[in-house]
Amino acid sequence: MAAPIPREWVGLQQFPAATQTKLHELLGKLKEENVSTLTILVMGKGGVGKSSTVNSIVGERVANVSAFQSEGLRPMMCSRTRAGFTLNIIDTPGLIEGGYINEQAVEIIKRYVHVGW
Repeated sequence: MAAPIPREWVGLQQFPAATQTKLHELLGKLKEENVSTLTILVMGKGGVGKSSTVNSIVGERVANVSAFQSEGLRPMMCSRTRAGFTLNIIDTPGLIEGGYINEQAVEIIKRYVHVGW
């Protein structure tokens, strides 16, 4: 899967002013250390709010959320930029289904992480 073209992180403007200030401060510190990209892999059981968390971080609906539908088996990545910094967030399918590890989901995640976006 090709990496998505990063869009401007406009959802950041919806955060409280103090949160925005702190995030800009943290991003500035990372840039001082020559880090211009951060990738977050969101993993956990199905139905615990992984996609909702991704949507909250980005500040817009980028991941589908449904209380009545099972998640897909394909990871989804969104990329946002702000002040020369790129944030990538990978939303993964549920890793535990019915009390058992979903081996198919684990293999798909490993393949995506190993191959890269």
